[in-house]
Amino acid sequence: SMRRTRRDEGPARCLLAASTLLCRLAVAGADQLRFLVMSAPRTGKISWIRLPEGGDFAGLRPQTLIDEGLQHPQGLCVDRRRRRLYVADPDMKRIYAYRLAVVNGALVTDGARVVVNQGVESRWVSVDGSGTLFFSDEPGSRILRVSASDAIRGGAAPSVVYSGSTVAQVSEPGGVAADNFHVFWTNKHFGTETGSLVRGAVTPGARPFSLATNSPKSYGVCIAMGNVFYTDSERSVYGAKKNGGGVAEVTNALQRPRGCAWDGDGTVYVADRGAGSVYAFASNMHVISRAQMREAFEFDDAFGLALVTAAGRRGARASWLGAAAACVLALAAGHL
Repeated sequence: SMRRTRRDEGPARCLLAASTLLCRLAVAGADQLRFLVMSAPRTGKISWIRLPEGGDFAGLRPQTLIDEGLQHPQGLCVDRRRRRLYVADPDMKRIYAYRLAVVNGALVTDGARVVVNQGVESRWVSVDGSGTLFFSDEPGSRILRVSASDAIRGGAAPSVVYSGSTVAQVSEPGGVAADNFHVFWTNKHFGTETGSLVRGAVTPGARPFSLATNSPKSYGVCIAMGNVFYTDSERSVYGAKKNGGGVAEVTNALQRPRGCAWDGDGTVYVADRGAGSVYAFASNMHVISRAQMREAFEFDDAFGLALVTAAGRRGARASWLGAAAACVLALAAGHL
């Protein structure tokens, strides 16, 4: 059989690199529809609002997504790759999954749902890039996980990532947020001793690390690039770097802030349950510092937040063209 020479491999590598670059450029140039999903525990409803490109919410009002089958929905997260919405309902001791779709610019579900987990009084839930689900068990002081495949099928028993019975840094945990490397959570009990914000590994083994010990009781947490933001029980939003280095207050002007969510660009949204509104601030901070908060829109009993993205018409066309061009280049390189 014939072997490729280094001279042959050079153009092939260049073509493959070009195909990768072309795909990235196509995706970067694609337009995206972005939606913010919100939970209202008192009414048992989940709603959505489309995020405007210019940030002007004038005239926009939240629309109902789910208005039956839930008792007290709180934490939300979205598996963007699989377009699945996860809802933690502590009163029902269940985490539900719903399939999402965008129809004529509106966010909808197909009405079906899967019981991902039951028997755990979880108020907060998060999903990483692989689809692995993480959620907190506040009464049991545990951080739990369900694999991506089990989350899709539903009904599987969760595995314990961290337990307060073995590590002090889990003390009635509140919000949880995960990337592909770490899981972050807040504590609602003795946060100034055990950690207001804690970072752990996504798989059991490594000992967790307290990033902040400034607040005795904390709630929501969200990741924005290299920053992690979290809310306390009364008025404040704080921020810290993923790798540590201190904590700073972003604002203390809210009324019972709860969940937060990053829009994937440069804005973090915060649910203010006391004010019945969702606020926004610029999150692309090199150094965590105070930020100007602006009211984005009113939403009664705002609690959990999650972001949903979908390609618009130009985005779908650009992604298809990028994929086609990449295939052509890969064929030319002899790798398909």
